[in-house]
Amino acid sequence: MKNEKDFARDFIDLAKLGRTDWRSLALTILIFGCLSAIGTFCALLLPIPGMHAYRSLYLHHFSFNLATLNLLSDAGGPVGVLGFWIVCKYVLRRPFCSLISIDLKFSVKRFLLGAVLYLAAYVVSVAIMWIYAGVRFDAWTSPIGSFSPHIDLNVNPFLMALSGLVLLLGVSFLAFGEELYMRGWLTQTLGQYIQIPAVVVVLIAVLFALLHTQYKWPVKTVMFFDSVGFSFLSLRDRRLELSVGAHSMTNIWAWSIPIIFTGQSSNIPISIADAIVFALAKSALPLSLMYLFLQKTNSWFKSTGKHA
Repeated sequence: MKNEKDFARDFIDLAKLGRTDWRSLALTILIFGCLSAIGTFCALLLPIPGMHAYRSLYLHHFSFNLATLNLLSDAGGPVGVLGFWIVCKYVLRRPFCSLISIDLKFSVKRFLLGAVLYLAAYVVSVAIMWIYAGVRFDAWTSPIGSFSPHIDLNVNPFLMALSGLVLLLGVSFLAFGEELYMRGWLTQTLGQYIQIPAVVVVLIAVLFALLHTQYKWPVKTVMFFDSVGFSFLSLRDRRLELSVGAHSMTNIWAWSIPIIFTGQSSNIPISIADAIVFALAKSALPLSLMYLFLQKTNSWFKSTGKHA
């Protein structure tokens, strides 16, 4: 009977299907550096309003630290997906899908399972936050704002549906890119040097939070626990689709809440302890519920062979 560490090593050791030496790692970073530079250069040349001023500002304040940050963040986007395909084919010499799953395939069903389970678990966590707020502050107030959607009735419903579909696909692709980078390549790479998967998970979570530079520390805390949850799901399932589905739903919630819950929120002051409770409820709780459900129902991925 395998333990959790064995399942984690199964996924991490997919890296051994190809090259794992330091030269391949250095060449991988070099390729990503070139792709990041090309992508940034092309973006700066886009003929859109305001780009000339932004280009001048970017070049004036250019620094090595900024270039490094761009490299690290670009690896989790569309440039990264292309980069990993190139790297797997020509540098690491292993299947691209070895970054994704133990059976070297991408399962849409498990992606949808991850999205549905996260949605259900997040509804439970919102209810718990609501109850906590009512008991703690003696006032029944929504932790995510009041339900008051802004819908322009003059907009063509077909265009609204089409734009919504494009948004869903775009958000899911961005989540796939970040998971491929963090839970795929980076986890497998660090796992070749660090033999304790839990240490790899924590390091990935710290980097995941720090790379989202647009957020302050309260949101970074949420992202840290999100990352830990995504890593536990992917390592136990030995594939990324569950975490991609869950990650997609977190992004969809982040986009939807400011649009749907636009009513006035409560101005009740909260303490640091309250903020920690809400952060855990928004991140660790739904992912923990997902993990427990999959564990209790024995719904983890089962393969007939190690690399079937």
